[in-house]
Amino acid sequence: MTQEERGGGRARRRGLRAQASERREAEIDRLVQQASERGGCTDRMYWTLHYDFEQAPMTTNMQQLQEVGVEMPPEAELSDRALQQQLWEVIETLADLGTYLLRTDHLDDRALYRLLHEQVLREPVRDLPPSEGVSEFIDLGVRAPADAQPLVQRDRFMPRPESPPMPNE
Repeated sequence: MTQEERGGGRARRRGLRAQASERREAEIDRLVQQASERGGCTDRMYWTLHYDFEQAPMTTNMQQLQEVGVEMPPEAELSDRALQQQLWEVIETLADLGTYLLRTDHLDDRALYRLLHEQVLREPVRDLPPSEGVSEFIDLGVRAPADAQPLVQRDRFMPRPESPPMPNE
């Protein structure tokens, strides 16, 4: 996949989540307005955190992938080549949605895909649309035995959140 195709896919996927962003902003505005009417705290950052941690609807990363058109067939249905392509599509799409995988090198592609498909991506998460400063990190190293050795060199190629430019750059 070329950089241009990747960028176009990113814009398309983020566009599909635009309604979730609009709902989130409207809910935060509502919380600030209600607080103002009560004479309470009107700090938008406070209400943003309150919404994100306590009121945002629940979903799963699997459902978020499906919403942007990425399906994950069972691992047993995929050839090694198809599985590798599918795995990277999932990794890159998760990154486009603000979700990043960490410490995966102790798992081969098939084991990582199976773990994501059967467990990790089915766990409940808050439905937060991609935005600056909002990222989810899934650390798969915590599931590894203490003496686990790297089987692959995948982590160095994983997408990471883009760093904002430093002042005076």
